[in-house]
Amino acid sequence: MASEAPLVPSTSSTSSSSSATRALTAQCFCKAVHFTITVPVASLPLGVHLCACSVCRLTHGSYTCFHAPLPAGVTPQFVAPSSLVGSTTGYRHATARATRYFCKTCGAHIGDDDFDGDTQTTPENAEWRVSSSLFDAGLHDDGAPGQAFSLRTHAMTDSAPSGFHEWLPQLGNRVLTKWNPKPGDAFYPPDTAKPYSPTTPEHDDQGREVLRAACHCGGVSFAITRPSDTPNLAEIARESGLRLSSEFPDRWIGCLDACDDCRLVDGAHVVGWVELPIAAFSPAVPLDFRVGTLTQHRSSDKALRAFCGVCGATVLFRRTDKGDSLTIDLAGGLLQAPEGVSAHKWVHWRDGRVIYLPSAERYHADFANSLKDGFAAWAAKTYGTGEKTIDQKVEA
Repeated sequence: MASEAPLVPSTSSTSSSSSATRALTAQCFCKAVHFTITVPVASLPLGVHLCACSVCRLTHGSYTCFHAPLPAGVTPQFVAPSSLVGSTTGYRHATARATRYFCKTCGAHIGDDDFDGDTQTTPENAEWRVSSSLFDAGLHDDGAPGQAFSLRTHAMTDSAPSGFHEWLPQLGNRVLTKWNPKPGDAFYPPDTAKPYSPTTPEHDDQGREVLRAACHCGGVSFAITRPSDTPNLAEIARESGLRLSSEFPDRWIGCLDACDDCRLVDGAHVVGWVELPIAAFSPAVPLDFRVGTLTQHRSSDKALRAFCGVCGATVLFRRTDKGDSLTIDLAGGLLQAPEGVSAHKWVHWRDGRVIYLPSAERYHADFANSLKDGFAAWAAKTYGTGEKTIDQKVEA
């Protein structure tokens, strides 16, 4: 997977005769994780790859990671009281060649470092990939003063049909390249480039088609029913303001969320959310989100979030300022639909709507505007609906 080894050779050099360096600062949402990296100026901007492999998707809950490989010898330096051991949880799956780290409190992924599966140790010279999404605003735009990161490559796109690489094909006028390992490349773990799954629909014990949503470690797993199979849907929609598509009554409504809070609790530029009635979930989801391996995080007095405490996946969100909600939001990167990563036969992505776009524009303007255009174009092509607004509140 892209995050477990540098996917593409770095075009930056750390052998410049100049000794000038630059310190860059990163923090997660809750600020329990706070670190700096000190990088040779000659190595900037650091290349960022966006990995779409199943491991990255299902450990983040977003559709891709935003990982910048650090030059040799450069590692995160944690600012006290923050520390790698005290502030983060490390996760390795069975064939992992890296340890992924995420904040114990809010779940933000900060990156990963090398792991030797043969010796079961982290090498002394382990190289790091860090989430560029946790660093200060204004560091990503091409050609901007002080640019420190450059989005360059979509990785593992063959294992992510209808995925993020189709929503962000380019950055401004610059086409983002696609990278996939060659067949039989033994350098990458088997889970890295395995074909997308599932390929056939899943059904429950009543014979209804359901959509699986699960994190990478399997500690969180739900089956989702379609609107037509969800009890009391009209009543739920009337009481909670749940929106459903008038053109696609068999699909739920989803949107991409580019707000600063979601970026900082996930460690990715953008997160996809699908609004669902609690009645659509099996097993049932309690309002306090205490189920499976979920860890709860109250990101404000109006919001409750939950992430997997084992692998770190962003999973659930709900507003808590309106009493006992009948609906909750599910992280779209966890959906496992036969048609592909977008689950577009289960979810109507609101004609390519990106919410909180001004937040994304302040953080990374090139990304925000390119995603807005690319996602809208994909939605128009996929749904054949052009720019129409087709979601509406269901009437009883």
